[in-house]
Amino acid sequence: MFRPFALTLGLLIGLTACAGGNPPNARLPEMTFANLPSLAIDVATIEVISNYQPPALPPHIEYDMPTSPETAIKRWVKDRLKPNGRTGVLRVSIQNAQATEVPLKVDTGVKSVFEKQQVARVEMAIDVTLQILDERQFPITEVSAKESRSHTLSEGLKLNERDKLLYDMVEDMMLQFNGDIDPNIRSTFTRWINQR
Repeated sequence: MFRPFALTLGLLIGLTACAGGNPPNARLPEMTFANLPSLAIDVATIEVISNYQPPALPPHIEYDMPTSPETAIKRWVKDRLKPNGRTGVLRVSIQNAQATEVPLKVDTGVKSVFEKQQVARVEMAIDVTLQILDERQFPITEVSAKESRSHTLSEGLKLNERDKLLYDMVEDMMLQFNGDIDPNIRSTFTRWINQR
């Protein structure tokens, strides 16, 4: 009678220890740009076309990120650009939205015991073009912007720490993209922007 009780108690203690030792990863917030002022564009519709199809194979990691560059671009378009006209189209073309993680050569000597090494490099890049199209779908004018980011990952990085790093890289890249393309939109698309 004592043995089953002891086994049950041992299992309960083990489960409690596991639950306490491995807390669930912190959920990252949905990336949004709703805090930025929206632009009312004098077009009937806004369409997003992705000309970039990432392979679902290493070194590509777009499919394994909290928010991929392509997802972030689409969210930026949704939050910032608002159709406010009767005719015409604003076409957003995603030419590039890649993210890769490439292993780095590590030192296996004595030095590696005392220092945390950088085990991988993450590279991100986006290339986006905005075009105003007329009723015949011909481009009238356009603006574009490119951004990139690079960061190394250290050994021993936990999964939630890696996710946070990737999330921050994408957000930082998108905010820089916004800062670069916004004045170009305002100056080039002046006649299509409805001032509020």
